[in-house]
Amino acid sequence: MSPTTMDPFTLQVIGHALISISREMGVTLSRTSCSPIFNEGNDYSCAIFDAHGQMVTHGEFLPIHLGSMVFATKVVTDAFGVEGLEPGDMVVFNDPYLGGTHLPDVTFVAPVFCDDKLLGYAVNRAHQLDIGGTSAGSFYSEARENYQEGLRIEPVKLVHRGVLDEHLLDFIVGNTRLPDELRVDFEAQMSANRTAIRRLTELAERYGAIGVQVAMTLILDQSERRTRQAIRRLPDGEYRAQDFIDNNGITDVPRVINITVRIDGDEAEVDFTGSSEQVEGPLNSVLGCTCAGVYMVFQAATDPDIEPNAGCYQPIKIFAPEGTIVNPRFPAPCTGGVETAIVVHNTMFRALASIPRCEDGGPRVMTCDQGSGNNKIISGMDPRSGRKYVLYEYPEGGWGANRDRDGHNAVWSIVGNITNVPVEVIEDQYPVRVERYELRTDSGGPGIHRGGLGIRRDIRVIGHEATVSIMGDRVRVPPWGFEDGLAGAPASYTIDPGEPEQRPAATEFGSKVYNLALGAGEVLSQCTAGGGGWGDPSKRPPEAVAADVLAGYVSLQQAEEVYLVALSADGLVDTDATLALRAEQSASREPRAVPANTRV
Repeated sequence: MSPTTMDPFTLQVIGHALISISREMGVTLSRTSCSPIFNEGNDYSCAIFDAHGQMVTHGEFLPIHLGSMVFATKVVTDAFGVEGLEPGDMVVFNDPYLGGTHLPDVTFVAPVFCDDKLLGYAVNRAHQLDIGGTSAGSFYSEARENYQEGLRIEPVKLVHRGVLDEHLLDFIVGNTRLPDELRVDFEAQMSANRTAIRRLTELAERYGAIGVQVAMTLILDQSERRTRQAIRRLPDGEYRAQDFIDNNGITDVPRVINITVRIDGDEAEVDFTGSSEQVEGPLNSVLGCTCAGVYMVFQAATDPDIEPNAGCYQPIKIFAPEGTIVNPRFPAPCTGGVETAIVVHNTMFRALASIPRCEDGGPRVMTCDQGSGNNKIISGMDPRSGRKYVLYEYPEGGWGANRDRDGHNAVWSIVGNITNVPVEVIEDQYPVRVERYELRTDSGGPGIHRGGLGIRRDIRVIGHEATVSIMGDRVRVPPWGFEDGLAGAPASYTIDPGEPEQRPAATEFGSKVYNLALGAGEVLSQCTAGGGGWGDPSKRPPEAVAADVLAGYVSLQQAEEVYLVALSADGLVDTDATLALRAEQSASREPRAVPANTRV
């Protein structure tokens, strides 16, 4: 069978079967794991690769994983050679500099054979609660080299011809703080790949190994062709933008991400020249992470209906100078590199937003979202069991607005398609109490279309002393708006915030901290950032502002002072007073500054 002889119906059946296999891998991983980060938060990704090592399909998982996983099979074949892989083998690695993201993200690669011939690969990547290193949870915000951040696993066969290397597994889990949990979660990752092996073999038995391989080739070709068509619809030219991370975890100075997007026919080049040099602290984004930040935005901004796979990435060329914050040299620390990759995706949206609108409306872009993974780790000894625990959370924030809608409230950045861990699970499994979990009034950036709201989440430590580590961002550099839209509220972290009149005694700190002490009974309050607004807030329909006030999204003060909407005592729009406010503002307003991103 050749690509020219496969009918479109069979292609669709095989293609959707491959997607279904990827999704079933995720279900297997979730239901056989023991950590809330998997069975509740879904912080993992699964994909099917062809025999040439190209990612063909995946489920609705994390773009930050999937865009970097394209390097995974090459890493394995470089280590062992294709001829060095056998049926029943399972390779594990987590080295960020070998197509990874950061050390907690552990990747399992399994070759799939049919009649002793390589059919493809099953691959999954999952964020483990602890992989060793200086800090519990392996987020060490003061790390100065990768060795301090956790156990580095080079590509190694954990399973050989179907036989698990128990001694190697003991060695790996024994170098972490949660060996029992890690052992179970590693087994879950292996089970996910075994599920894919079984389903791919069944698919090959039904349609033939050659039929499946032909379908994989056609799927990749179709995605590349459609991506080139989408890029061709954009005007040729250079589009520039820059954004900043708060600091590098050690020196409290913002660092710049500088991007130039060049559109030339059906190809795009993304150039990071001018970005900061690699930093001393752990905010370096390895190349795989940086590429993922670019790929996900192109897909979202051009045609999100294109089947996402390695074919989509062929027309996109990325130049990230070695030795910069977006392509560091080993052994630069990089556990917080995902934070930088999130800013990469924010900057990409900002650059594409400056592309002139065309007949089909131009790229689908939004303002800056909460711009952080908001990584929070509380660790201590559980007084109920006497065992070490690591509580890892990544609370959601606000999405940016776009020219057609408000930003979504309380969702994760598009770099991670994950969910929050429910309060009931947290309080059952950890010696803490969640005392407050709510949307933040006024956190969405004002605009014609308002940015999404961030959240506030307060956690009290019960009956023991603990430590907290934070790897976040957007405390110092708030999420930006566009076309006169205003910034979203920045993030904040406070110990024992109390009521407003008590807050001078509270301990407030920035977006990175390591092993800060939490006494028994103390409360850690985390406020995530809101998304940026789109358009002049004084032009937002007054009825929409009134609805926001009623919902608690916007305060009366912000409604009047920023949106220039006057409301009566019963919450209805006072039309005359609103017109007067807006007329007065229009007469006195100075021209707004030109946005930082401009077309060249």
